[in-house]
Amino acid sequence: MSEAARELVIVGVDNAAFAPLLEILEEREIITAEQLCLLESEEREVDPQVFANRSISVQALEKFAFAEGQVVILLDSSDAINAAMTSAENSGAWVVDAANNTRGDESVALIHPAFNAAELANAERRLVALPSAGAAMVAEALFPLAEQLQGVQVQLNQPVSALGKAAIDATAAQTARMFSGQEAEVDPAIGHRLAFNQLSASEALLASGHTLGELTLIHDLRRLLGDNVAVDASINTVSVFHGQLANLGIVLREDVDLEKIRALLANGVRLQLAEQPSAENAVGSDVTIIGRLRQSLLGKRQINLCAVSDNLRKDVAMNCAQIAHLLLKNY
Repeated sequence: MSEAARELVIVGVDNAAFAPLLEILEEREIITAEQLCLLESEEREVDPQVFANRSISVQALEKFAFAEGQVVILLDSSDAINAAMTSAENSGAWVVDAANNTRGDESVALIHPAFNAAELANAERRLVALPSAGAAMVAEALFPLAEQLQGVQVQLNQPVSALGKAAIDATAAQTARMFSGQEAEVDPAIGHRLAFNQLSASEALLASGHTLGELTLIHDLRRLLGDNVAVDASINTVSVFHGQLANLGIVLREDVDLEKIRALLANGVRLQLAEQPSAENAVGSDVTIIGRLRQSLLGKRQINLCAVSDNLRKDVAMNCAQIAHLLLKNY
């Protein structure tokens, strides 16, 4: 397949990150409309999608033929998508997993385009995984300090969009009912109301007391920052649609010089400093905003800071688009 004919295949048009991914692909002119294929795994008819002023039909995953030279982005997870992932890799296509289909598989390279994209050249398989949105943001925030980092405690406040489009729709419906004086229905999958609420956990608790999402966040961060960095994490779900916020408590190997730390962060990739970051300021942005940098009262080598970002646009869609661009251009 010639470079001009190489296709980008996106699986999961109903995913919350799909719309921002299309926006970025069009804004940056990464592909043409002729190169784009859209697939849906559910057995239902999906309306065509508009890209670069062209109407792109949505095809059924089960009937699609994968081929060498394609780059396939997986935005959803299911048994059908897992089968398609294997088929695409066996066909010689590159597969970018943005939905934890390869969780726990150490043979799959975990790639953050801002830090370790060069590892694509030595990837064991034509299958790469993206870090979770929370891990992508925290890794960006801490990467300038990686050589000095000994440990990090992450308190991530994730929006309902982190749970998927169904959670966004449920929150909107619950909000409308409550504003009209009616009782909101409890989300059966979560067991709690999403609207006007804060959840200590939106998943089942494991034997350790962590959730699977928290262990994924910890695992991704250790792979990105190094096994010598101790990591623990908690993930809360807050009643906002988009934008994530993490309070980070970090331990450095030496006593802290706050001005030196501030200078390192100011020069970090895709980072911006602000006195009091707000998730609202980050939505629609392509940077992670960092602030509230301060000495911890618990120790001289400990500092606290806050990071915010657009969990869908920057930490999923942007990373997908950048990796796809590299694969289409160089591999």
